[in-house]
Amino acid sequence: MKALEFDDVAVNLGGRTVWHGATFSIESGSIAAVLGSNGAGKSTLLKVVLGLIEPSHGSLRVLGEAPRRGNPRVGYMAQSRRADSLGSITARDYVGLGLDGPRLGWRRQADKSRVVAEALSLTGTTAYADQPLATLSGGQRQRVALAHATVFRPELLLLDEPLAGLDLAAQAEIVDLINLIRTSTGASVLVVAHDLNPLSPIVQGVLWIARRQVRCGTPDEVVNAEVLSDLYGHPIEIFTTAHGRRVIVGLEEELAHPHPHGHQHELDAPGEHHDDEPAHSHHLEEAYDEQTRSTT
Repeated sequence: MKALEFDDVAVNLGGRTVWHGATFSIESGSIAAVLGSNGAGKSTLLKVVLGLIEPSHGSLRVLGEAPRRGNPRVGYMAQSRRADSLGSITARDYVGLGLDGPRLGWRRQADKSRVVAEALSLTGTTAYADQPLATLSGGQRQRVALAHATVFRPELLLLDEPLAGLDLAAQAEIVDLINLIRTSTGASVLVVAHDLNPLSPIVQGVLWIARRQVRCGTPDEVVNAEVLSDLYGHPIEIFTTAHGRRVIVGLEEELAHPHPHGHQHELDAPGEHHDDEPAHSHHLEEAYDEQTRSTT
């Protein structure tokens, strides 16, 4: 079974096409990176998989099923984590929020405590599980956010910019953790990122979104001068360093970090925020948690 299957999928928002003609599949148990320019529609792709946005054309299957809101088989970590706004809560309690809810029906508190403890152990956060989130470093909070997203042991894990705002050492630790989660649980992982290099050791596939198009394949099939030049409509050069890092020349502005809030992108409809900005995405994460609890 494929983790994801897209067949000629298109998305229109605010009367404009975000991307179209998306035809690809993601193998079960693999890790794929979603790359592309600011505002190209990377976060939109995750929302389509989550069933939060309906395609305007085409069809897709998520773990062999039609996408649906609150699917407990799919875990999600938003670009701007709700943990950032809950500084006084402990890491353990925050992970437990993914399991709380009046309709979940835990028979024993011990069952919930065990599941939370397993998520903390998997993500290496047990040592500071009872500390307030506000006292943790950025890398530690990312680990806790991953524990929150994986507490249900999802079969598909969607991560929106998990490396954002981290130094190189912390990025490497989170990359290793993502791979550990995959190998330990068998989950398929889709990671939105601005740079392939930190993820190169663990990814098997790449989705690159640009100029309303989506290309998919192995890193070598997609991240090469011919494909990227065709996608962007101008010459792109790629150099590989002695350490295996890809240096892309010709996309410096396009691959810069997201614009500050309030800067309107050409694909934004009036009054809408930038697709890849984190504005209010913690509310999306909170709503997704509630939908997941209600369907479990």
